[in-house]
Amino acid sequence: MQVVEFHNALDDLLTIFSNKKLLHYTDLDYCESLDDSSLQNWVGDERRISLAGYEDDTFVGFASAYLVPKHVTASVTIVVLEEFQRQGFAKEMLQTLVSRLFLQGIVRIEAQICTENTISVRLFESLGFEREGILRKNFLIDGILFDSYMYAKFAH
Repeated sequence: MQVVEFHNALDDLLTIFSNKKLLHYTDLDYCESLDDSSLQNWVGDERRISLAGYEDDTFVGFASAYLVPKHVTASVTIVVLEEFQRQGFAKEMLQTLVSRLFLQGIVRIEAQICTENTISVRLFESLGFEREGILRKNFLIDGILFDSYMYAKFAH
């Protein structure tokens, strides 16, 4: 798989942001076009590092980190298109992003994962992320509040 910087993948990015099912467990806003202001703000945010994954020139998904420099922390999000899920692409993209963040001096990488999202829980645990606790009723999905786990991984 090839992993590239996001600014080269905007049209592909819209395939995720315009798919409500893929956004289900994220805090990303639904968008219908590349001109959508929330998508433009997300892509243009200088505190974000985003990588897109490709398999044989076909877009697979992305891994992104929001940087909080004062705390030397990054909060990650990963989304993979349905037809590429459970094939190791998420793991590879997340490993690449984690390595890059640690090389840039980030000390703590964290992820909030809805307790219902067992696939993501297994993914993050398989990469050495540790569950730090439960955030009660902080994940709103279709008008219902769910709990989420806080996971973190630290630079050595």
